[in-house]
Amino acid sequence: MNSRSPRTATSAVPAKKSAKAKAVSNTSGNVAAPKNKSQKKVSAQPTSEQVALRAYFIGERRRSLGIHGDETSDWVAAELELVEELNK
Repeated sequence: MNSRSPRTATSAVPAKKSAKAKAVSNTSGNVAAPKNKSQKKVSAQPTSEQVALRAYFIGERRRSLGIHGDETSDWVAAELELVEELNK
């Protein structure tokens, strides 16, 4: 017969919290994102379809008001407006 006692599945040492669990819980109970020193601000860029649609409406408004201009200036104005809106 074997005199050794069988091992139990439970351990006397408590399990460590994972990094994700630490980031989620803090003393106030609020959810907090993990702080990463290498976080960079990513600016959103509009798609070419969004720019084309906005440029179309800018051109229509410009022509209805009788203001001189061209498609290139409409495109640039559309890009500037959309980038400003997306990065707010």
